[in-house]
Order: sequence, then structure tokens, then C-alpha cells
Amino acid sequence: MKLVSGLIHVISLVLYRMIGMRLPHTFWPGGIVFSRIRKLLLTGMGCKVGIDCEIEPHVDVGFRPNLVIGNNCQLNQNTTLKSVIVGDDVMIAPGVVFLDRSHNFSRTDISMREQGESSRRITNIDNDVWIGQNAIIFPGLKIGEGVIVGAGSVVTSDLPAWTVAAGTPARVIRSRVKEK
Repeated sequence: MKLVSGLIHVISLVLYRMIGMRLPHTFWPGGIVFSRIRKLLLTGMGCKVGIDCEIEPHVDVGFRPNLVIGNNCQLNQNTTLKSVIVGDDVMIAPGVVFLDRSHNFSRTDISMREQGESSRRITNIDNDVWIGQNAIIFPGLKIGEGVIVGAGSVVTSDLPAWTVAAGTPARVIRSRVKEK
């Protein structure tokens, strides 16, 4: 059984990277079928993908993704996410990058390249989040419910629920909750 599961994973991975990533957008005639094919291939790779998700072309999930995507989510083109748990009703604009690890650099007696990488850290995105185009999200962060991340922002720390954050590094610029 484990052999069959491993084989399905490898076949899904190859098909996703060779074909699925390159299928047309959902706005093409019949384009929702292409999104469903991508979802099917991601599921075969071991990802969990909820219902009514739009997965656009060139969404890069790496080779061993630890990926959970909630219901009614939209992942736009040229997005990179590998170790992310995404809640429901999340919109991820084109070009967003979720980092899942970094390079080690604590030693100065050997090059950074030779020090290797840190272990993977999972990023958690709560429900009803909108992440703007070309944002970069550092590894292992928590983005709270209802957060809006401005386009081009670099998120280096957790973001509390119902806030708008923007900048490099991203800072909370306002609350979405109305004062009474």
C-alpha cells in the first residue's frame, strides 16, 4: 500500500510540474476544469485542498509540500508556497512567496552556503485573509483572521487579526475593526 501511495505521489508530482502548472487560467473558456486538474494533482501529491478553490497556473509547491488549503480560496499565478496551512476564503494575489526555511549563517569560519538550511517551518494563514501581489511571507508566521497584507510587503512577524499591514518590513497600519 505504501508503494502504491508513493507511486501516486511521484506520478502526481511529475504531472503537476510538467503539465498542471502550465494549464491556462480559470478565466479561459472552460478554465475551471484546469483549476480542478491542478487540485486533483496536488491532492495526489499529498496536499489537502478544500472545495471551490481556484488554483491558477505556475503555483509552485515544491517537491515535498506540507500544504493545506481551506475552502473557497484563490491562489493566483506565480505564487510559491510549500509549508503553509491556509484557512477558508483566503485570496492570494499573483507573485506571493511563502518562505518555509532560511539559510544558516551563525558561523563565520565557513561560508553560508556550506552551513546548509534551517528546518522547515509551517506558516498559518487564518480565514478571510487577502495577501497582495508580490508580498513575501517569512517562515513559521501566523497571519490572523481578516488580515490584509499590502502589495509588495515583506512580512517578518506575526500579524494580529483584523488588521491591515504594509511595508518592508510589514507593519500594522490600521485596524479593520470599527471603534464604538
